[in-house]
Amino acid sequence: MPRGLHNKGNWCYVNATLQALLACPPFYHLMKSLPDFPALARGPSSTPVIDCLVEFVNAFSTMQYKPLEKSALNAKGTVRQDIQTGIPFEPTYVYKMLHVIKNDTGFQHGRQEDAEEFLSCLLNALHDEMLASLQTLQPPSEELPPSDPVPEVNGDGEEQEEGWEQVGPKNKSVLTREAKFKTSPVSAMMRGQLRSVLHKTGARESATLEPFFSLQLDIQGKDIRSVEDALGGLTSRETLHGFTCSKTKQEVDATQRLLLEELPPVLILHLKWFSYDKSGGIQKNVKQVDFAADLEINKDLLSANAKSRLTSAQRKYKLFAVVNHLGGRAIGGHYITDVFHPGINSWVRCDDSHVYSLPLSKVLKYVSPKVPYLLYYRRLDLN
Repeated sequence: MPRGLHNKGNWCYVNATLQALLACPPFYHLMKSLPDFPALARGPSSTPVIDCLVEFVNAFSTMQYKPLEKSALNAKGTVRQDIQTGIPFEPTYVYKMLHVIKNDTGFQHGRQEDAEEFLSCLLNALHDEMLASLQTLQPPSEELPPSDPVPEVNGDGEEQEEGWEQVGPKNKSVLTREAKFKTSPVSAMMRGQLRSVLHKTGARESATLEPFFSLQLDIQGKDIRSVEDALGGLTSRETLHGFTCSKTKQEVDATQRLLLEELPPVLILHLKWFSYDKSGGIQKNVKQVDFAADLEINKDLLSANAKSRLTSAQRKYKLFAVVNHLGGRAIGGHYITDVFHPGINSWVRCDDSHVYSLPLSKVLKYVSPKVPYLLYYRRLDLN
């Protein structure tokens, strides 16, 4: 049953993120499968983030499937009656958890923060806590191997650690490097991988594999008017000016291109609306960038390895949550979240303590200065 979240101290970026994660079926079921211990109530915990999210998910009661009646919509598709919701509450234990891990974060009470930064902090902390917990469950003879070190990087962007040679299309040799990371339940669900390909004059092609929880999309260009345009821009070849070869110490022509190596079951797109101006201040772009409920990743965006592995069904996604940023300025503003609710087979808007249904057309409609900041998509080939 939907519930609103009270906001008594500029916590809208937290509330919006929590509502989006709650609407993610695999995330919800993962949290429900874990034991529920009251967060921070039993003294210091080695898993404060897991504790808080488990308690948060269990604060919502289940409801029977009941789609909105046709009479609830008028001719324009606007909802005319309210949906049944639970009593709004304040997830104070989540806010307290941020203070517990504050040494690793910059989140402060009463100050507006960035929803994507909070999401990344949350997912990385969940990943680390899950790995540590899994490690304690392994018998001594079955201990998880240590993580491989992250390759060091030279000043010119070249990694010092040797990689392996990979044969690509047309028997072309590519030197591939990867910073290896262990897999946790949350990373298996939401972590993808990029292939960063470097082309240099007089040298063979090299590539680096980089993980991500949210895929960063630049939307500042005048020709970018949709999410598909932004995805295409992500993988376009970029010229690296002033690139110096580590061996000859001379400047050489070099280009870089990003390709998608791994597509996660839950794909989170981060639209980068904020940019720095010439004076060093942060500005918000409020132009229209269209997005759809259905998303298919074009094969041209994939690496050769991904093209050979992924079927057409594994490249198709369905939208289930949108975290919107409201306000014409980068500093401040307000976050709200639209989520698809299977219990009523309709979309629901979560604006802190206010929760109400709305049609998909309202979710997708551009109304300045409201912009889609984080788009949550779920892969269609998974139950």
